[in-house]
Amino acid sequence: MPPDTQAEGDVLEAEDLDENLEAEASADEPGEQGADDAPEAVAAEESESDEVVITIGDEAPPEEEEKRAPDWVRELRKANREKDRRIRELEARVQTAQPAAVQADPVGAKPTLESCDFDGEKLAAELESWYDRKAKAERAADEKRRAEESERAAWQAKLDAYGSAKAKLKVRDYEDAEASAMDVLSVVQQGVILSGAENPARLVYALGKHPSKAKELAAITDPVRFAFAVAKLETQLRTAPAKKTAPTPERVVKSSVAGAAAVDNQLEKLRDEAAKTGDMSRLMAYRQQQKAKQRAA
Repeated sequence: MPPDTQAEGDVLEAEDLDENLEAEASADEPGEQGADDAPEAVAAEESESDEVVITIGDEAPPEEEEKRAPDWVRELRKANREKDRRIRELEARVQTAQPAAVQADPVGAKPTLESCDFDGEKLAAELESWYDRKAKAERAADEKRRAEESERAAWQAKLDAYGSAKAKLKVRDYEDAEASAMDVLSVVQQGVILSGAENPARLVYALGKHPSKAKELAAITDPVRFAFAVAKLETQLRTAPAKKTAPTPERVVKSSVAGAAAVDNQLEKLRDEAAKTGDMSRLMAYRQQQKAKQRAA
């Protein structure tokens, strides 16, 4: 074989050995195989770092159990809480409802000739008065209807604002905390919080996470005193980033080919030297040395 052809073959063989060594080093480094999972891990870490903890003053929420109830149990509890809430609302409406018999008809019966003793002049006067009362009653009813519609619209706006605020609150267990607070507070107290609190969603979550505070607040039955207590309590709320879980220690990966990086560097140096000088002896000797190490391993 001519010298040039032999030298070229030796270079190619050395390059093949280089590629084999790199392939084995890569195969023995499982840390690189998880590179595609890095974006998901970063996203999960960012999601956790966005969460917040809401406390009342310096009092931290009680520690929660690590294991949560199964989904079907939580759904059943949620349905029971919803049923109890509706029952409380109906009871409150019954207690505040006015008996229909108490409300007298402001217009009265329409006068007739018989009711006016067949007196035409008296009938005309009575009819004029009756139409006047009817017009006033209709205006009053119309004003009441518009006022009720305005109240319903304002209440719905508050409900929408509350729903939007609780959706923006960066916590994972809002529904559970909300249900815990609603179980303790009466319908009237819930209405006071929704109407008067600066941030009802934040306050409700804090009360759900601090059951003792919720019970203490629910014991105030006077609406005025309750409103003052809510305002005072809201000034004590504190929001802080949630504590991050400790990161998993990095696993040190050892390659089965010792000094793979050094091998790569040495091969490159010897390859460049052979290409400049045309002397392949040192490259071939190094190649034989690496083959011997592979067999021994």
